[in-house]
Amino acid sequence: MAKKTDNKQTQRRSTPSRVSIVDLLAFLALAASAILLVIGPILRWVLANTGGAVVMQALNLVQQYCVLAAIAIPGWYFVRYKRKAWRIAYFIFLAIYVAGTILGMTLGI
Repeated sequence: MAKKTDNKQTQRRSTPSRVSIVDLLAFLALAASAILLVIGPILRWVLANTGGAVVMQALNLVQQYCVLAAIAIPGWYFVRYKRKAWRIAYFIFLAIYVAGTILGMTLGI
């Protein structure tokens, strides 16, 4: 009976740590999105006058990759025990997202 309690405690420790990482990434994505949406136009105007548009691109990239991590981790936990087609689709969508963010940054889309 003591062994069952120990196993449950081990499982409980691993789940909150994964959840807290996803929660942190989701919070960072929300914060970066809020900054870009509300303060972004003002910051863009200030940085355009000083020639520092790289800061805006860096904030946008951080925001996009925080969103990616916040949705990719739970997405993987959803598809990891499903059929192979689900996992293949997951990696295809993940690659499209990463390529889209890189192209968006370089082309200014």
